[in-house]
Amino acid sequence: MASTTDGAAALDGVQRPAIRETIEARIQTAERFAEALAQDQFSLFCQQIEPLAAKSDRKHMEIFVRLREEEEYLLPPGSFLPILEANHLTPALDRWEVRKVLNWSAEKRDSQVGWQIPNFNINLADDTINDGDFPRHVLDSLYDSRIPPDRLWFEITVRQFAGFRDAARRMVASLKELGCAVAISDFAGTETDARAYWNTGIQFVKLAGRVVREIHRNPRALSILLEINDACHKFGLQTVAQFVELSETLATLRKVGVDFAQGFRIAVPVPLATTPD
Repeated sequence: MASTTDGAAALDGVQRPAIRETIEARIQTAERFAEALAQDQFSLFCQQIEPLAAKSDRKHMEIFVRLREEEEYLLPPGSFLPILEANHLTPALDRWEVRKVLNWSAEKRDSQVGWQIPNFNINLADDTINDGDFPRHVLDSLYDSRIPPDRLWFEITVRQFAGFRDAARRMVASLKELGCAVAISDFAGTETDARAYWNTGIQFVKLAGRVVREIHRNPRALSILLEINDACHKFGLQTVAQFVELSETLATLRKVGVDFAQGFRIAVPVPLATTPD
């Protein structure tokens, strides 16, 4: 009978090549995405956010990133973000996204007299929230592009705020000091939660999809949304309803005073470069 030591050695001999191959594949993949960033192989998409409570001459849009593969095939974030996260490359992607959005805006402004610079919603990755140098990159990018800082809305999820509380507070304070806005997303909390976010400097609340989807046909769901919307407005927090897919939902949101709406009923994501002026 083989000893435990012999068995461990045999098992180790089987596992080592597999582990090595996994590490090599992971490194190669990370290098692939680092190269894609360096060569500008990512593309920006945007989805319109519609003001409901008041008219605005300025467009509002959330920015998404896609990766251009061979033959212009676009990979959605779910296929590459986990790899970027595992290799701590998401701060580099977020920095690229900020600079790209601002440069695109500067080019449009300089080429079209009277063009209104939109508001851009940019989601922050976990590692970016913990990146103390990120606000400096935003400041430098704003300075280079001469775009007003209030055109940038940065988005942090409820999960991220709970998981990186101190870093999230510092990030909100730093970005707000620059003149940028910060939103908390996937919110379904209480008045106490709304007050806590307001105290950190949060200015916008993106309501969780589960709060929004049933409001046009479920009185209980509508009651919950009204309670949350009123709590946010009590502290001057503007509300954004996400995942608005039906005309009935949109009509209800207008009626109850939610500030903004986003979803396929409003607009589908399109390449930023193709957005109408």
